[in-house]
Amino acid sequence: MPVRILRSRRAWLLLLAFVFCVSGRAEDPDKLPAPNGNYVSDFAGVIDAGTKPEIEALSREVYEKAHATIVVVTVNSLDGDTIEDFTTKLEDKWKVGPKNTDRGVVMIFAINDHKRRIEVGYGLEGILNDAKVGDIGRSMVPQLQQGDYGAAILGGERQIAQVIADDSHVTLDTTVKLPAQHTYHYETTHHRSSGGGWVGIIIFIVIILLISRGGRGGGGGGWMWFLLGNLLGGGGRGGGFGGGGGLGGGDSGGGGGGGDFGGGFGGGSGGGGASGDW
Repeated sequence: MPVRILRSRRAWLLLLAFVFCVSGRAEDPDKLPAPNGNYVSDFAGVIDAGTKPEIEALSREVYEKAHATIVVVTVNSLDGDTIEDFTTKLEDKWKVGPKNTDRGVVMIFAINDHKRRIEVGYGLEGILNDAKVGDIGRSMVPQLQQGDYGAAILGGERQIAQVIADDSHVTLDTTVKLPAQHTYHYETTHHRSSGGGWVGIIIFIVIILLISRGGRGGGGGGWMWFLLGNLLGGGGRGGGFGGGGGLGGGDSGGGGGGGDFGGGFGGGSGGGGASGDW
């Protein structure tokens, strides 16, 4: 009886560990789906439904009037990457900004890591230098610390948009709202890696077998514990983004591939930016 109880407890603990691992898995920038002309990629699912269309609308207006692109990305975790490396990889793939001008900005937030970055393309570095975007990033910290991610991001985006608009001598109507069909609707489960679903099914089956076996048999279940351990240990990265204000970071850049996704995408990567935490 004690052996059966012990094994049952181990199985349930592993089941809980599995649920935790699946729900908190990090995003791989190479596997995140392209924005396809949308400006908000809320992979972490933290931007409220009322604010997301406002962010989307402001980015679209900046593109249409000032020919610059502002993209917002949230992810659950960086999985050990620095925010700078993660942003560079994503930028290399997505190529934010109109072609041949590099007038793009990526605002990225890793929620579980409490990390943030504003990456600026070469074409906007003259008006959005590291010091300026560092100040903008720090201005978002109080609301980020309160968990009001939508308001924090919209406030930061408005500051960036105003700098771009002033330089382009255009007036922005920040109250404009996107039609419903343009709103970005990513759920946190839509960007898993292609093999993640099968791994989850296999793990679930193995756990059920372990629970159902209970204390029966001798060492025959050892291979299942071995398999389960390997599956839980190897599921690391798939698709699934502390206190104090952050400090402005250094430059990050680099060129890369990627395609033109339309609506202000297709530019080169690189430039400057500022990183921090909250």
